[in-house]
Amino acid sequence: MNFKKILDFFIKPRIWFLLIVMIIAVGAIVGTAIIMTQDGPTILGFVFLGIMVVSVGYSVYGIIKVLPTVQERAMKWSENRPFWNRLFTEYGFRTIFFSIGAFIINIAFAIYNGTVAIIIGSIWFGALAAYYVFLIVLRGGILIYHSRRRKAIANGQTEEKTHLRDTKVYGKCGIILVLLPIALTPAIVQMVRANNAFIHTGLTIYAYAVYAFYKIGMAIYNFVKTRKTNEMTVRASKNINLADAFVSILALQTAMFHEFGTGMGDFNIGTMNAITGAAVCALTAAIGIFMIVVTTKILKKSK
Repeated sequence: MNFKKILDFFIKPRIWFLLIVMIIAVGAIVGTAIIMTQDGPTILGFVFLGIMVVSVGYSVYGIIKVLPTVQERAMKWSENRPFWNRLFTEYGFRTIFFSIGAFIINIAFAIYNGTVAIIIGSIWFGALAAYYVFLIVLRGGILIYHSRRRKAIANGQTEEKTHLRDTKVYGKCGIILVLLPIALTPAIVQMVRANNAFIHTGLTIYAYAVYAFYKIGMAIYNFVKTRKTNEMTVRASKNINLADAFVSILALQTAMFHEFGTGMGDFNIGTMNAITGAAVCALTAAIGIFMIVVTTKILKKSK
């Protein structure tokens, strides 16, 4: 095998080879975290760090390269499967479908936090339960509306009337997002006064950090991507995801302070949590106000 063939193999990675590299990347991340946190900077730690950088970087490159091939194969496979074909080809349908998973997770978290709040009499868990109830109302409302929307369209509802109804649902979601800080404020107050925090011990905090940054990155990307679409319920769903992602960043900050904030002092930690919490509340309310303004403009224009 000459150099050109070897270079071509790495430039155009096979799917099986990319999976092996991704497994190596995960192992390198875990190994680096264990060595660096327990033994400090060592030669072995830097070796793992180098492997991690190379494998993660190549994994990102490889995913970008093989994604068109995977999409082409998936599209071909779904040609005679209506549900999967819609899932792969219709952005709006895909958004609503994945909202079901988020809706179920929100219900689980609301039940868990509410139960703990009642058992131990905790304001902190009660505030978190209230926050998830708001998300349940938002996501559940969109899902229920879409079920009725599909029947209305099947019964001959015009495209113009459908768009107006979609817009009204979008505006109602904006109103609830404006009210969402009401549920967040007690939790933030508990963070500052009682030093409560989201807790992720050991290596789980690194996994949660990756998840939180991925979540905020994808939420911002989808927010920009759907900004000019006419599918108002899709826009509403993505805006809800963005507001939820803001809270994930706040949760990550409190978890990082809890795990690594020794020596910072309660005042500094409380101040940072208060500032970030206020910013999250303000940004969430701003998204809601933006949605209300857009809804008002569209409804006025339609008249």
